[in-house]
Amino acid sequence: MLPPELRRDEKNSMRASPQFWQGLWRRWRGKAPQEKIFIIGFHKTGTSSYGRALQRLGCRVASRLREGQDYQPAEDGALPTFLAQRAESVLEEFDAFQDTPWFLMYEEIFERYPDSRFILTLRDEKAWLKSVQRHFAKKFFPYHEAIYGSLDSFENAESYLRCYRAHNEAVRTFFKGRGHLLEVDLKESDWKTLANFLKVPCPSGDFPHANQGDDRGLWVSKLRDQLKQLYYGRG
Repeated sequence: MLPPELRRDEKNSMRASPQFWQGLWRRWRGKAPQEKIFIIGFHKTGTSSYGRALQRLGCRVASRLREGQDYQPAEDGALPTFLAQRAESVLEEFDAFQDTPWFLMYEEIFERYPDSRFILTLRDEKAWLKSVQRHFAKKFFPYHEAIYGSLDSFENAESYLRCYRAHNEAVRTFFKGRGHLLEVDLKESDWKTLANFLKVPCPSGDFPHANQGDDRGLWVSKLRDQLKQLYYGRG
């Protein structure tokens, strides 16, 4: 059976990357981390980079939850509870989880998987807001209106920052005394810190950095995205 990263009908998997190919031997030899891992920082804080790092360690990484995108606040109640219910099959299939909406349900996940490891990715808040505005602008993205109360990160910049700060503080408060949490800044990320936290052998080579905003290699990135689109046929 093909791994989820290569299945064209798979809706939630992080797609194959160079780190995925490098990490396959760990997966096949049973050398991947044994506990489930959840990256619970907000989007645009390095979640994709850590997703790739976990692929390098042999994890099957989920980066979406398509099953929860039909959420209706008036009908479905609290978003984290709704998402946790919709996520059951995905939680069983994958080893690690990153990006929206996984950071929204860390409390529910901890109750179900108390031995899991959680990674709070952080970024300078001004740089984070600038990245959010550049990447999302005023477009519709699943869950964003429920998170921020608005799709306009320009008009409601302060509201976005409040949500960002509140989430980080809520995570710290929840995990205080519980352990199982690693706080990381992408600029200071390294293999040794991550490998020690997960209790796995430290890989060689550079720590991955996905979605960098400069123009170096931009045409390579666009070509790679086009090839992926041709293969997967999905967004």
